[in-house]
Amino acid sequence: MVLALPPRLWLLAAALVVLVLLLALRRRGPDPQQVMDQRLLQDAADLYKRWVQNAFLIVTGNCDYAYLGRAEAVRLASSWWEVHGAAEHRRVLAGFAAAGRPDNAWDLLRFILLARLGVAAGYVDDLGAWAMIRPIAIRLQAAYPDWSAMAQAYVLARRQARELPADGTDDDASTIAIRDNIAHLHGTRWRDMPYRLPLEGTRG
Repeated sequence: MVLALPPRLWLLAAALVVLVLLLALRRRGPDPQQVMDQRLLQDAADLYKRWVQNAFLIVTGNCDYAYLGRAEAVRLASSWWEVHGAAEHRRVLAGFAAAGRPDNAWDLLRFILLARLGVAAGYVDDLGAWAMIRPIAIRLQAAYPDWSAMAQAYVLARRQARELPADGTDDDASTIAIRDNIAHLHGTRWRDMPYRLPLEGTRG
């Protein structure tokens, strides 16, 4: 049985429903991905930082690990690289930077990823992370002729580390996600920024 309310009361009831929904949405807070996108955009105003983003987004897809929550960053640093504090963070970074083999995307991209993750975990400050990444980015840039070659080298090394077929016929889900990231970057960011951007004197 539907109550025969006056039109004015129906409008008031509808307005109350909308108000309750809006309040519920506000309590949920901002969308985390929107916040991440805004921070990526802010950093990308600096060409050096944008170049570095264009490298680490091969792996992360749509985020900068520096802007993860602290608990998540600590968990990832521990589970991925057995880093449990600032001293181990520095030690593992040093190992990536001086791996005892020619410069390559596998070592140097992992340096960049861990440096940015260290910001969120509280092991290094943001300015310090960008500063330590710069010479690594310059070495990474010098090791390959273009974005595609660098990305492909990383994927091949990742397959080797995970004991996956080199031809990609049995890639796991995370490697497939990286391939999708690369395809997206080809059609977007990589078209807009030269791989050979001078990084020495660029702001950052």
